[in-house]
Amino acid sequence: MTTTEAIIRDHGDRMRYAARAGYIARGAVFLIIGYFAFSAAFASGEAMGEMDAIDEMAGSGFGTALLLALVLALAAFAAWRLFQVIFDIDGHGTGVKGIFIRTGLTISAFAYGALAFYAATLLIGLGSGGGGGNGIVKAAYEAGIGVWLTYAIAAGMAAAGAAHVVKGAKAGFEKYMNIPADRSWLKQVCQFGLIARGITFFILAGLLVTGAASYRSGDTPGIETALSAMAGWSFGWALLSLTGLGLIAFGIYALAEAAYRRINVEAAA
Repeated sequence: MTTTEAIIRDHGDRMRYAARAGYIARGAVFLIIGYFAFSAAFASGEAMGEMDAIDEMAGSGFGTALLLALVLALAAFAAWRLFQVIFDIDGHGTGVKGIFIRTGLTISAFAYGALAFYAATLLIGLGSGGGGGNGIVKAAYEAGIGVWLTYAIAAGMAAAGAAHVVKGAKAGFEKYMNIPADRSWLKQVCQFGLIARGITFFILAGLLVTGAASYRSGDTPGIETALSAMAGWSFGWALLSLTGLGLIAFGIYALAEAAYRRINVEAAA
């Protein structure tokens, strides 16, 4: 028996619980982002991103307990993503499509790992609020290659947007989930959520290419950048409210994954 097989035999159930906890954490973050985006469409509130959503949880009556749960769950989700990539749990393979998907999962792992770290800094009193600098990109601009790096990031965001839209339109998530027959409505909710998140990636990619969202300031444009830009368009309130509902649906999609996704850790053995 290999080391991996032994680990799965002894800790497989714990790994599944950890992955499901991570999906719940992701769902909670996007429920908050979607709610505030929808509210911002009709009031003077502002859209927010992932770190802002964590700030919101930290300021609640159960802030410390929620932050501790988020640190553990988001770290577990990041680890699960890496596990998916390394052991190809979902059978994506090594073809062009498979490498593309696994690259996206790797980026997701580091993104949620960064969120876990941010939540941890808030938990121990070192956090400084939402947003955040990006020293690597700033250094790239100082070296004269920042523009090309920005274009590369924009291309990656556009590709991620396309992947989300296609996955939503084709309901590609169904082959990894066991949604009960009496909750078939979840399929449409999940599709709506994936497409909505894909649209925010498209918008942000466009803003980066046109220079409307620049990395030069040291700030990392994120989902709140796309939502804030959307609010300024003609009929932006309508688009923002619809996207807010879509992001709430994406949060529900993450919660549905927590409940119904097949987490086949045995595939790594």
